[in-house]
This record gives sequence, C-alpha cells and structure tokens, in this order.
Amino acid sequence: MSRIGRALRSLRWRLTLTYLVLIAVLLAGLGVFQYGSLRGSLINGRVEALSGDLLAAQKLYASGDLTSTTAVAKVRTLATLIRSASGQSVTVALFGPAGLRRAVIPAGADPPQLDPGIFSTLLSAGKGQHEIVGSDLVAGFPVGVKDPTLVRTTAVVEVSEPMTPIDNVLSGDVEGLAIGGGILLLLVLLLGLLLTSRALRPLRRLTDTAGQLAGGDLRARSRLVPRADEVGQLTIAFDHMADRIEEAFAAQRESETRVRRFIADASHELRTPVTALGGYIDVLRRGAAQSPEALNAALDMMARESDRLRVLVLDLLTLARVDARSQQKPEDFDLVAALGRLLDEGVPGMPPRVDRDLPMSPVLVHCDRGAVVTVVCNLLTNACKYAPGARQVWSVRADGARARVDAHDDGPGIPAADLPHLFERFYRGEKTRSREEGGSGLGLSIVQGLVRAQGGDVAITSAEGAGTTVTFWLPLAGGGR
Repeated sequence: MSRIGRALRSLRWRLTLTYLVLIAVLLAGLGVFQYGSLRGSLINGRVEALSGDLLAAQKLYASGDLTSTTAVAKVRTLATLIRSASGQSVTVALFGPAGLRRAVIPAGADPPQLDPGIFSTLLSAGKGQHEIVGSDLVAGFPVGVKDPTLVRTTAVVEVSEPMTPIDNVLSGDVEGLAIGGGILLLLVLLLGLLLTSRALRPLRRLTDTAGQLAGGDLRARSRLVPRADEVGQLTIAFDHMADRIEEAFAAQRESETRVRRFIADASHELRTPVTALGGYIDVLRRGAAQSPEALNAALDMMARESDRLRVLVLDLLTLARVDARSQQKPEDFDLVAALGRLLDEGVPGMPPRVDRDLPMSPVLVHCDRGAVVTVVCNLLTNACKYAPGARQVWSVRADGARARVDAHDDGPGIPAADLPHLFERFYRGEKTRSREEGGSGLGLSIVQGLVRAQGGDVAITSAEGAGTTVTFWLPLAGGGR
C-alpha cells in the first residue's frame, strides 16, 4: 500500500488521473446528452408513427365499407381500425369532446389517460400531444368523426403502449456507451502514463542532478537538449543556477584561502615590529639605559618600529573596511580642485615641484571624497619612496563616462616580473625586499580596493629605466552627461 500511495502522490500519476477524471466527466456528460437525445428521438418517432397509423385508419373509416349502423358501433370500429394499424400492443381509447370515453380496444382494458390539462390543450390546439404516464407512452390526437349521427363532432383518440421497446433500445445504448467508455478510459490511462513519463523525464534528470549537487558534486549539470517549452526554460535556469553555485563556492574557497593567507601575512608583518620592540625593551632592561647614546639609539629604533606598527595597523583596518564593503558616502565634487589641494599639501619626501596637467574647467566625480584622498596620498607616498627626487606629472581628464587620473614618475621603473603582483597584499618587489625601503606591501592593495569600491578601476604601466604610470578611473557625476 505504501508503494501504491507513493505512486499516486507522484506528479506523473496525479497528472494522468486528473486528465482521466476530466475525460470521464466529459464522456458522462456526452452520454447523458446522447441518452436524452436518443430517448426523445425514439419517443417522437413512435408518436409520428402512431399519427400516421391514425391517418390510415381514418381513410379506411371514411371509405364507407362498414356494416355497423349505430354510433357506438362506428366509434368502436374506428378504434379497432386504429389498433389494427398501430399493432396489437397498442391500447386505443376514443373520447368525446367532453372527455367521455366512448370506446376502448381491446375491450375491458383500462389504459392510462392524458392529464386533463393536456387533454384541454389538445382540443384547443387541434394537434397531437403526448406524455409518459407510469411506464406507458400515451399519445392523443384530435379527429373528426364523419358519421350521419356524429357529423362534425370532434373526438379525441388516445393511443397508449408500454415503453418497454424504447427502454430496451436505450438500455442497449447505455451498455454500449459504458463498455466503450471504459475501454477508452483504460486506453487514456495507459497512453497518459506513457506521455507523462516521457514529458517528466527531464524533471527526473533535474532531480538526479540536484541530488548530485547536494552531495557535493558541483560540476553536475542536467546536460539536457535545449527545448523551447517550460521544461526547457526550467532546465536552462537550473543549469545557470548550478553554474552560479559553483562560482559562489569557488569564490568562497578563494576568499577563504585569501583570508588565511592574509591572516598569516598580517601575523608575520605584525610580529616583526612587535619582536623588535620587545628586543629593544630587553636591551634597555640589561643596562643600555645607563648610556645616553645607547638609550637614545634604542628609543629612536623603538619609535620607528612603533610608527611602522601604527601604519601597518591603520592599513589593515582600511583593508578590513574595504573587504567589508563598509558604507560609502558618495558625493559630487570637483576632482581637479581636490587633486590640486592634495598636491599642494604634499607628503613627506615629496619633491619641491610636481608638474600638473589639469584642465581649466571642473571635472565633477561622484564618489567618496575620503577614499579619493587616501588613494592620492598612497600613490604620492609610493612615488616618493620608490622614485625619490624623480620628476612627477599628474593629469586629469574626462574619459567617456569616467574621469581619468594619471600619476607618472621618471623613476627607475618596475621589473616586468613584478607587474602582475603589484596589487597583491604584502607583496614587495625584488628591489624592495628590505623592510627599511619597502614598507608593508599594502599601499597598492588599498588603492585598488578603494577605487573599485567607487565603481572605478586602476592599472599600472612601467618599464625598467622608463618610469612608472599609475592610472585610475572614477565615475563622473551624473553618469558623464
């Protein structure tokens, strides 16, 4: 029973049974309509036949070949002629216009009578009427009995017979409909199961693929032939969803790997200044504080390591905010004026003069002002640290829907092997491995993260001996309109 219950709960069986019930209801409605139409047709046909028999009897009666002389005998003769024409199963009753029965053939019979209302309508309308009384069909017809004693007297002939012949025909028709309908429903059931099984095959494939995905096989796909129907659309959407899930898991794994590497690098970078500070404190505890020169040297080194630790922590916090996509405060401002002020303020180690190629008209951008300040200051610091005293040129111009900023220095340039890794966190090129020269390796990572957070991008072009150019783009206010 459980297997049958599971089968009946399946979509395949539910769809098939739904259509089966619908077809059964339609067949039943068609059968009822056919039964009613056939029954009415049979009854009307029999009534018309009785009417024809009546006309034939009237013609025979009017021929005058009658030996009866009394009125009653003539009425009985007419009734006998009608019964002879209609068949021995028919009972004929002849009524006068007042409803008085004048003759019944066969004698002694007690046939059913029409309803008095129908009888009155029959007299006034002058045409035949019929109804089913019990199990008999009763038909009434108005007639004119042409007799010397009954001249122009209107009479009513009621002809009644059992409904058995008609019921037998109808029962045979119902039996045929039931057998034919049952065979048709069986064929519909088998064909429906076959067609729904074929139509739902892609869904079973999708179910199997979903199970594979749930089991950890992120490469599983339906691999179904594209179709133009709803199942085809579902297949495309499912495979697209699977692609997105695989990409999301790959991005998560990459992010987790990057986080682990970042934590390891950050721990290593933080450990260096902390270890140095601990070492100098230990030196002071051992008596170096007794010598003014040694004390000053230790304090200077401790101050440098402390400042390096402070800068590293601030850079890490900035990166953490970028990774967390902390809420930006974009606003419209003039990039030309903002860059000019930052170049005027400068940074430690900046050359006395920095060339500027700035337009006379404002270039309005829509981004976080603080992020732009951090980006420019980091690029200035990098240029002054890795190309000390070299000429710098800063330029701004509109580039489509974005503002473009180029920061060029005539420094020694960057080796080609280092270019692909410059935006990696804690990366320092071969020429800047020394911590005294190289810093933490987070400056360009911060620049890239902040610029992309504004909807822009950054790129570096450089060659050894030909200087370096850092270019970043920011969205213009109003989409560049």
